[in-house]
Amino acid sequence: LRELTDWAELVQALAPFQRPLFTLGREPLEHLQEIPPHQHWTLRALDPYPGTARCEVIGARGPFRLEDERALFAQRRIDVLISKNSGSGATEPKLQVARELGLPVLVLKRPLLPQVDRTFTDAATLLAHMNQYAQ
Repeated sequence: LRELTDWAELVQALAPFQRPLFTLGREPLEHLQEIPPHQHWTLRALDPYPGTARCEVIGARGPFRLEDERALFAQRRIDVLISKNSGSGATEPKLQVARELGLPVLVLKRPLLPQVDRTFTDAATLLAHMNQYAQ
């Protein structure tokens, strides 16, 4: 498992691969015109989107079964998995398949959240604060 900080670092790490599977949402859709000539991407997102000649987009919602993930990796000849750090156990089947096949896993780190000047620990306090500005 290799953690990457941004898209530019991810593109560099993907250079030696041919058949990446992206499971990080819609972000790769912004980069379909940048696919290197030697690569064919498979992108799984929550909703279907048009792909290109070199990117198949699969619209699907998990959780995904282990045997279905194995079939996806085999049918698409996946050679690297790209995921995000969602903190969810729902990613385990695809990670298990990558381990079984000895494939590298590239993970985009969660972006740092901006600093805030106040936080709220419960809804009532938040609503009371918001009501000050609603009048």
